[in-house]
Amino acid sequence: MFSKELKLAAIKDYYNGLGFTKITNKYGIKGSATLYEWISKVEQFGIEYFSKNTKTYYEYSFKIKVINWRLKNHESLTNAARHFAISAPFVIYQWERLAAEGRLNKPKGRPPKMKNNKNMSVDEKNKQLEQQVTYLQAKVAYLEKLDALIQSKKSPTKKKRK
Repeated sequence: MFSKELKLAAIKDYYNGLGFTKITNKYGIKGSATLYEWISKVEQFGIEYFSKNTKTYYEYSFKIKVINWRLKNHESLTNAARHFAISAPFVIYQWERLAAEGRLNKPKGRPPKMKNNKNMSVDEKNKQLEQQVTYLQAKVAYLEKLDALIQSKKSPTKKKRK
């Protein structure tokens, strides 16, 4: 939302002694929390933090590497995040929790329906589409029956008084 230049200018103004309110008004930042976050990122990772692209997706192997490094070195989440330039320590906590629960799974590649279908003939594509339609129709019917069952259990029939 904000350019790198604007972020750096706001941080520079902060270090030159300008207050949060004046900086947020000057640059059109809606809240001081945004500015505070930028300053903490600079203090944590250095000014280079804003010049590189921050990742939002990490490979499975990288996640395992971070978890193993933290366990081996007995480091805090914050230090591990700083060491691997991860923006939020909580991300590492989530990875560790998922790994402990056995839910941090190695990706198995693309699902079958997303594979390259360029070499398939028209008949094969039609057959595959028909199978998908049949599957989806069965799924919809199942979900409708499940919904009806849930609704019938939620509202039991009322007995009439005589």
